[in-house]
Amino acid sequence: MLDIGSRSKAVLAAAWVVFAGVNCYLTFVLPGKETIPFHLVWASFALLYGLCPWPRRATMIAFFVVTTVTGAALVGHAIAGNIEWEECTEIFLMAGIMALLIWHVDRQWNSQSQLRALQQADRHRSQQRENAARFGSHEVRTRLTIARGYAQLIADQSTEPTVREDAELVVAELIKASALATNLLTLVRVVEPPNTEPVDVDRMLAVILRRWAITADRNWSSRSEAGTVLGDNERLEAIMDCLIENAVRFTGPGDTIAVTADPLGSELVLTVSDTGAGIPEADLGSIFEVFQTGSAAGERAGSGLGLAIVKTVTEARGGTVSVASTLGHGTTFTLRLPLLSVPPSPLGKTVSASADPDPLDESVNLLS
Repeated sequence: MLDIGSRSKAVLAAAWVVFAGVNCYLTFVLPGKETIPFHLVWASFALLYGLCPWPRRATMIAFFVVTTVTGAALVGHAIAGNIEWEECTEIFLMAGIMALLIWHVDRQWNSQSQLRALQQADRHRSQQRENAARFGSHEVRTRLTIARGYAQLIADQSTEPTVREDAELVVAELIKASALATNLLTLVRVVEPPNTEPVDVDRMLAVILRRWAITADRNWSSRSEAGTVLGDNERLEAIMDCLIENAVRFTGPGDTIAVTADPLGSELVLTVSDTGAGIPEADLGSIFEVFQTGSAAGERAGSGLGLAIVKTVTEARGGTVSVASTLGHGTTFTLRLPLLSVPPSPLGKTVSASADPDPLDESVNLLS
């Protein structure tokens, strides 16, 4: 069933009335040769009825008029001896076929209407769940931030070592809880359309590693030749944070964590490698599932959301994520995200996403 506007329906109806009227006339004036115009009337009626919904009253009127007019022509020719009376059975056969068609089309329209209603209700419920999760996560993070501030104040100002240690422990737990709330919000928002903005991948990775290097004593390494792309900076940074957090959790002082970014053909390839504990081969197939952690993770196990976020966000953007690991020798996660060329501007020049465009720069890619 097509979504046709009221004006288009009126034009189609008028055209059909003219077409059907001409063929009805021909069924009267062509005795013995009325078969073609007779069937054209019914065929055009069936075609138009299948294109868009008809009001019930209009359907009944059209059905009655077509049956009566075409039937009168055949009966008149039979009375005049131009055709055999057996041919008048076409009146009832075509009317019956059209009645069945109307019944089936009406059933289809009703089913589609019910389906649209169910889809609308599902979208409404999904929106409600999303809003509840978003607002709930926001409220939780706000309360955690306030609690963290007071706990940090106690840790900074207390002169008693025990109180200071306890306060620092509370601060660490509040930081974990805040990160968990952020991860949950990221999972909820993954179905939303991504923002499209210039993303300097080289600079983004440098900033992320600088931030992590302050909190984790590791041998950090970064290499990026991706340059500036168009994409969702927030989500790209979120999945890189999740991978780096996972690498930090399963490494120790002296281990190496390396991050790379390279444009390869139509893809942006990002890797996060470490020389840490590695992942047992039996766990490689389940680590991307929500709330699943490796069997050998032990106390290092997190919430089970980080890698699930990576997989969900990456696949939602048409990309893939894979992992290679050797127990006791480290792990490498590889992200492959599609890159599309930016269409030329109306002036025939490639649009640059940088703040100070350089005409010698290469075309910017689009990270979808």
